[in-house]
Amino acid sequence: MDADLIILCDDVILPESKKEIDGGVAVADGQVVGIGARGELSGFLGMDTQVVEYHNSTLFTFGKLQEGQGANIAVVAGNKKRKQGKIGKMVKLLFLMYQGDVVFQKER
Repeated sequence: MDADLIILCDDVILPESKKEIDGGVAVADGQVVGIGARGELSGFLGMDTQVVEYHNSTLFTFGKLQEGQGANIAVVAGNKKRKQGKIGKMVKLLFLMYQGDVVFQKER
């Protein structure tokens, strides 16, 4: 399956294990269809896939993902010391997708 969007970051917090990896997420039709290292996401790359890369940033999912409700993902910049948890303030936020809709995307 080709993704509509692939978002890459220096740190990706895996939802189940809370482990951090260098990789990203693939999104198709507002749903996260893949989370993993950069090489693992190459299978989702298609002719029309938009690839966005955020350096010195952490990408994480939040909330419980339920079928048909879309992806809840955020990219926060310059936050190597950030702990997993709720977003209290949207400071240094670069990208936010909530329930399948892009809510905020900072132009770079």
